[in-house]
Amino acid sequence: MGSGFGLTTPYLLLPTSCFSMICTLLFPFDMGLDLDFSDDELRAVAKTLYRQKLSSLTFFDAVYENAEVEARIYKFGSGLISVSFLVDKNLKTCTQISCMSSQIKINGTEIIAYCRKLSEDVIVKAQQFATHKYDRRLMETEIFPVFTMDKLTSTADIFITKNLKTLYGIVSAESNYEKLSGFVLDQSPLANYGYYEDEIIIVKRFGAFISSDESDAIKDIIKLALVQWWVLKSYDYILQKELDDAQRHLAEIPSGIKILKTFAQYNKFSKDSLDFDRDKLEIISSIHTGIPEIENDWHLKMLHTNINKIFNTDDIEKWVETKITRIEDSYENARDFLSTNFFILLDIIFFLSLAWSIFDTYLLWKMSVK
Repeated sequence: MGSGFGLTTPYLLLPTSCFSMICTLLFPFDMGLDLDFSDDELRAVAKTLYRQKLSSLTFFDAVYENAEVEARIYKFGSGLISVSFLVDKNLKTCTQISCMSSQIKINGTEIIAYCRKLSEDVIVKAQQFATHKYDRRLMETEIFPVFTMDKLTSTADIFITKNLKTLYGIVSAESNYEKLSGFVLDQSPLANYGYYEDEIIIVKRFGAFISSDESDAIKDIIKLALVQWWVLKSYDYILQKELDDAQRHLAEIPSGIKILKTFAQYNKFSKDSLDFDRDKLEIISSIHTGIPEIENDWHLKMLHTNINKIFNTDDIEKWVETKITRIEDSYENARDFLSTNFFILLDIIFFLSLAWSIFDTYLLWKMSVK
């Protein structure tokens, strides 16, 4: 079982040649767990729980050899399955795989179903590191393709210019890439984040294309950014459910004598919910700052930052903060309303008791007079 940010664990080596490239399909999944890797001396961000060669991987009539699968779990509660295999150095084939990756079959099973089953098995294994398990988790699915090509024989600018539309189709999952207009290419240009002039690192919302001596490290950055984005999507989903519950509870606040039974319950429930949500946000805000491999390398940090922008990670985080604020306001209003009505009820009980006492005294006085 490997551990680390991903830079410390070697990959299973795929036999490469000058006529092939590697396709890696990434499948992020929410585990519904809080994990603790504190016993790990390497202070790992991720652990590899599963790694195995695949006996069969097909894409329509094409059969791909030397395929392998790897499953990692990340300390902030999400996992990632990576399916890697060799493909011919044919950019059009890469575009087809990018656009129709869901049609890939592993051991006769569609890739989505295969990854779902494997993710459930990984979640079971990951429970040994769990500090808390949540009732809800995000069940959405997505496949993010990353294509890695060997070193260029020309400059990156020449290669990108020559294959611009095809590369655009690969990283944007655009099947009609040959028909793309100049307007589209100008409005959303392909940015190359390569450090050297013969290096290509192109990342868009639906895929990535890499040609670099540091391809493994770059893929790890992409994986990390993808998982961070998925974690925020998971939090957004959970918080939306939490917000719906909070608003429902606010609408169903009891009145009258029932307040005596539910005031403490509401107070505890709202406090626990908010503490849970704030803990999650604190974890997200500190994910990359604790990874020296990123912080100490200008290029990796720049790449990580730009990939986060591609996934709109900052916008999702702000929306998560907004939902937390709304939940807090809902529960705060509920507590204020309950508290106010609780003391109003006590006042009513006091005045009723006082009125009864006066009436009882009056009756005793009337009886004594008679």
